[in-house]
Amino acid sequence: MNRGMRLVATGLLLLSVGCQKAQESSEVMDLSSSTLTCKPGSQKVSTANLKIEGESVGQTNEAIQYKLNEQLSCDSAQEVVWKSAGGSARTATSVTSVYKKAGTYVMTASVQDVSGTTSQEVSFKTVVVASEPVMIAPTVGVAGQPVTFDVGIPENMTLLDAYWTFGDGTPSVSSMDAIQHTYAQPGTYTVKVLVVGNPGGEKMLSQTIVISEEEDEVVCTAAAAISGPSEAKVGSPVSLSLYMPQCLADQVGAIRWTFGDGGSASGQNVQHTYAAEGTFEVSAVLLKGDTNQVLFNLKHSITVTKGTEEPEPEPTPEPEVPGSCQVKDQIRESQGDIYSETVACGLNGTKEISYRDVIKEQCQLSGEKLSWVEISRSKEVTNEGSCEGQSCRLPDGSVLPHGGSKVLYSTSTPAGSCASVSQERVCNNGVLSGSDTFNQNSCHNGCGDFGSHGTVKTDVVTGEVKVPLTCAFGETGFFDIFTEVSDQTCKDGQIVSSNTHQGSIKTPGACPTYKYVPTENFTACSADCGGKQSRIFVCVDDKGTQVGNERCAGQAMPVEERVCDGNPEAVRRQESSTSVEEANSSQTCPANQIGVIVNKRDVTKVSTYACIDHKVQLEGTETQYGPWVAESYCRDYVARRCSQDSLSNSQAQGRYEWMVKCQDQLPIIKEFLAQFDDVKVKSGKTSVALNSSGQHLYPTFMDRAYNPEKPWIAPTSKNAACTMPSTVYVATVCVSSCATPEQLILAQEAGNTDMKYVPFIEALTKKYAFVASLQSAQSMGSKAIQKTKVDQWVTELLDTEHDILLMRMKSGRSIKVTPNHPLVASNGFMQSAKDFKVGEDLVQLGGVLDEIVSITPMKYTGKVYNIFVQSTAIHHNILVLNGYLNGSAYFQNDGAKELNRSLFRKTLTRGAF
Repeated sequence: MNRGMRLVATGLLLLSVGCQKAQESSEVMDLSSSTLTCKPGSQKVSTANLKIEGESVGQTNEAIQYKLNEQLSCDSAQEVVWKSAGGSARTATSVTSVYKKAGTYVMTASVQDVSGTTSQEVSFKTVVVASEPVMIAPTVGVAGQPVTFDVGIPENMTLLDAYWTFGDGTPSVSSMDAIQHTYAQPGTYTVKVLVVGNPGGEKMLSQTIVISEEEDEVVCTAAAAISGPSEAKVGSPVSLSLYMPQCLADQVGAIRWTFGDGGSASGQNVQHTYAAEGTFEVSAVLLKGDTNQVLFNLKHSITVTKGTEEPEPEPTPEPEVPGSCQVKDQIRESQGDIYSETVACGLNGTKEISYRDVIKEQCQLSGEKLSWVEISRSKEVTNEGSCEGQSCRLPDGSVLPHGGSKVLYSTSTPAGSCASVSQERVCNNGVLSGSDTFNQNSCHNGCGDFGSHGTVKTDVVTGEVKVPLTCAFGETGFFDIFTEVSDQTCKDGQIVSSNTHQGSIKTPGACPTYKYVPTENFTACSADCGGKQSRIFVCVDDKGTQVGNERCAGQAMPVEERVCDGNPEAVRRQESSTSVEEANSSQTCPANQIGVIVNKRDVTKVSTYACIDHKVQLEGTETQYGPWVAESYCRDYVARRCSQDSLSNSQAQGRYEWMVKCQDQLPIIKEFLAQFDDVKVKSGKTSVALNSSGQHLYPTFMDRAYNPEKPWIAPTSKNAACTMPSTVYVATVCVSSCATPEQLILAQEAGNTDMKYVPFIEALTKKYAFVASLQSAQSMGSKAIQKTKVDQWVTELLDTEHDILLMRMKSGRSIKVTPNHPLVASNGFMQSAKDFKVGEDLVQLGGVLDEIVSITPMKYTGKVYNIFVQSTAIHHNILVLNGYLNGSAYFQNDGAKELNRSLFRKTLTRGAF
């Protein structure tokens, strides 16, 4: 059911103060009545059981009917008078009202009791809703007493739910019906309700309620209410009334209203007109008896919008029907509503006096019926406010209004300014602030130490007169100074002078004198460092002002010199020297390598020279260290030909024995010997140790103290001293080799490629896997060759100067080899190149002899090369170099015994092929 249309079948029984007639509010229309009916023969109804039935929530422009819950008896002494708060009184069994505006309205019914001499009143409150839901709740309550809360819903909305919180920490409650809540403690609480409607969704409403202590005099405060609309138009008056239950009537002496826009009023029924739009909070303060003690404060909100309202026609007052009575000459007394008036008091002051009319009625015969007739009406003062806004009487008899101010003076002729003897005195409700000594309305300023207004003095020094002097250099601005005197009078703070004339001399003048004075400036320095300069002097007068030097004529200019530095930065310079600092590294060479790893860094010493004490001197030194850089001198354990350190087997054996003897004194030697225990250097198909009985390998050393490095020749005798420079390390292991890099060797890469002639350096660099050797030792005349696997390509450690033999043959071919390089001769012998002579033959592949036409010794700087194959067979160590048969490194090492021996079973003779 739409809660905006809900009927409430019960009212609240309240006691009231009587039936004073009032103007009907323009917000309430169509106040109608029905004929008074009764139950014939029935007994009188007890007023204690009467209630009003009506609608607690209504809509604007909706007709709402109010009636009693019981019919009265036909006894003429029991009648009912209806009255809306601030409206007209009518006698009827029921009334119907139409409310034009949203708001809170209270309807009362005054019913004579069974005695017929007194009346009791019941009331009913209706909240009229417009387009938005509203909370229905009192603004005051009493601790321990239940307070009723409800929600008013517009006609076009259906309430789906309402969630209440009461601001005192109790849990929230869901209720779509009126709900009661009891506050345990006094205080100010904010009540909130979340309204869920269709349409409209959710809307939060809130209101403040003030809960007071439970006292007999305010136990029914929740029944008090402001009756009137909650909306108004700018410029149109709005009427409000305060409804009080009987329990408060004897307590309340005055009602003070404020309307939220600065306006105020007094009384139980008031009107106010708003000049601007907005939402304003109306407050009605109830004062206790004839005091200013506040019982409580009721709140009411009004929203003011623009627009005009057509004035309602004034209702025609219906004549009051006098109430019937039963006992002739019986007297009854009643009280009216509280009203206020403003009266004059004090000096132009006013005060608010609140009254309640006391009405006496007598039961008199009117025609054939006994009726109550008013015989007297008197005003009873309920509250008299204090006198406010009184004016003040000034010392001269004039009047200063309340809030006004006036500056008064303690004297009219002070020695100083009038401000120093003034005081602003303010009138505050008849009391003039400040001291009574300030009682003068006017004042004339004095002239301070000179005197007060009107003081006269003669021959007062008022200034000075300057008389110019004549000086030697025509200087101007120099004077004899005389006093100037006048007669003076003080007039309103101003000293006025008259009869001004020259007096006695004050200060004799004097022409200026001149002298040389030193400046802070000097002439230019004669040198960048340790020069001289002279101070500059200028001529000044006795005031220190510089003038031309001609005015110091006849005076000797002083001379002052000092030592100086004209441009000390010009002589500043830096000198630096850089050296290399070494430190042994904790790192060792990787496995299968020999050598050393050292840490190096640049150490730079920078010396700065500057001008100090006027001399070029050393200012300071700074040592700068570069980062440590690890430098590796590690090389693989491979046999190399060492022309720079070529040893015989006996010499190599002697070096080995020296190393064994000195290893405890030379850690680098001990480390090498320890590592070399597990390392073998291959020669042919054999692995040769350092100290083998056949081919001797031996270590050679380099000294990194030089750039480029240089060999260090170690001893070859075990009796030599165990000394070695700290920068020496083991460089490699040595064997013999002897071909220059451009010589062509018949070789083959890995894979299925063909044999071809390639330069020795290319074969070594690309690590060709195979070389061509003779297929058989039966005859060196065969062209048959065999692919033989390379064991090791051998080269030099360093570029070295070598003795080379350049052999040129009759065929136009040539070959370059070292003197000890093995070549095959025409008789089938293997012999060293140095053993060949012009006219002898070299053997080409296939047995072709080629006559030597020249042998030219020459010097060659670089590396020479040779090769080990994986075979110790004689014919597999016969290789093809530049087309000629020659021996591998085998013949310079293990196969040296084969030199100068016949290698083939069938030898060649010239011209055989």
